[in-house]
Amino acid sequence: MKNTSRWVLRIALVCLLLVAFMLAAGCSRHPNEKELKALEETKQAALAAETKAADCTKEKASLEQQLVDQNQKVDKMKLEKATVEKRLTDWQ
Repeated sequence: MKNTSRWVLRIALVCLLLVAFMLAAGCSRHPNEKELKALEETKQAALAAETKAADCTKEKASLEQQLVDQNQKVDKMKLEKATVEKRLTDWQ
């Protein structure tokens, strides 16, 4: 019983501290020019990263398709090789 009440007290204290922190640091002031510039740079970096990720995804899909095509060619060549070897053994 004591253990449970201690946990409840600790959780309540943590919640109280979080609320106090959010009130103290949350909306007490407006962002300055430096913060706005940093936010804009962060947005630009995020957009660039998303664009690069999309490009990489497209490139990966293209490479995977090329791999499938090459594997199909290999399978076709193996079948052709087996056919030629069979003809060669039948001819001799």
